[in-house]
Amino acid sequence: MPSQSFYPKDLSLVLQQRWRDAGHDPDALPAEKDLFQLIDIAYQASLLREEDSPVLCRVLVSSPDDPELNSIEAADGLYVVPFVDRSRFSAHQVRKMAAAVGYYRSLIGVQMESDPEGVANIWGMVVTGAGWVNHTEATVHDATTLPRKLVIHILGPGHLVFASGLTRVLETVGGKVLMDGFDPFRSKWLPKHFEHFRARLLERLEKGALPVSGVRLCDSFVRDVAQSVVRRVLSLVRGRGHGGMLIYLNDFEDSRLDNWLRVRMQFRHAAATDRFQDLMLRLMRRTLEVGAANGIAEVRWKDFLRMHDASLGGLHESLVEFSHFLADLMSVDGSLVLSREFRLIGFGGEILGDSHVSTIERAVDLEAENSITEQADSSGTRHRSAYRLVSSVQDAIVIVVSQDGAVRFVAHHGGRLVYWPYLP
Repeated sequence: MPSQSFYPKDLSLVLQQRWRDAGHDPDALPAEKDLFQLIDIAYQASLLREEDSPVLCRVLVSSPDDPELNSIEAADGLYVVPFVDRSRFSAHQVRKMAAAVGYYRSLIGVQMESDPEGVANIWGMVVTGAGWVNHTEATVHDATTLPRKLVIHILGPGHLVFASGLTRVLETVGGKVLMDGFDPFRSKWLPKHFEHFRARLLERLEKGALPVSGVRLCDSFVRDVAQSVVRRVLSLVRGRGHGGMLIYLNDFEDSRLDNWLRVRMQFRHAAATDRFQDLMLRLMRRTLEVGAANGIAEVRWKDFLRMHDASLGGLHESLVEFSHFLADLMSVDGSLVLSREFRLIGFGGEILGDSHVSTIERAVDLEAENSITEQADSSGTRHRSAYRLVSSVQDAIVIVVSQDGAVRFVAHHGGRLVYWPYLP
């Protein structure tokens, strides 16, 4: 499928459409001419460098007197630091401020002035702390929040993310809008590969302690928690701009792997390598107890997200830290290797073999019932190595993150070697 390049004026039109389609407040988005100006400046700033580093920052388009912003500040969700004098919002000024307004902890506050020229000015900083990094579409009640105004993430040359508060609306990389993709976590094929893991956890839960009467976990609960962890890992790796690879193996003792995978830093099997399973069991047990205390017969993921419990909050923080740990391991050259039970096998994995994969199927629907054949050589080295592994070890699942933030899920599905472009 030929791709179309988009530049600031085009992006403003696409963003307006996406904003409306997502049901966000239209009044929270600047007028078209103002939006074009903001995107143009952000785009130009993304092409600059401060010494040897690319410009990396977030911009909040809001008045410092916005009621929602002030309400969040009053609840200690963030704090606003206004400047004595405002300065013109320009690519040069963004470049100078980016080092002080750290991407992970602060935003540049920008407001469109009401004068006839419609100039955008920088009025101050909004300090959020780094908690927002842990946000996914399924985050517990205490997640860091932002007003539902336009937020622009500048992530590198031509790489911009537009959001309504913390909710991603549109992303562009190198003039290409990321719109051709799926969310494999919502598919039927991906969860099937982890059915044994979920069944084993439930079995261990039943055997491990006295049952909690009158309450059960819904069938998708384990899946939803596990997927929230992996989503967070991918979000962290994408934001770092280094890329990485995550390999799920069905059986690391499989002799076929001797010819296809060498793990440079392999973990010795110990309780710590099964930490995810331990956290999951403790979280499931406590969720049942809290559910029973609140009269919930079947606890769903959305019920869990509304639970206010100190023990659950601590377990959730442990899962967040585990996500960061996995993201750190993925940042090392090579691949992070896990079992399908989320056991830590090792990192710095090197895919071996010199077999040639000539073609790859790109899924055009979530279940890959239809696909388009592409030449494998059109992909980068990291992708081609993933294709080689999955072509030979057909029960492996590989997630590849490019330096530009693009993500592909690679699996052998329906007798074909297939990849799904991930669009979170």
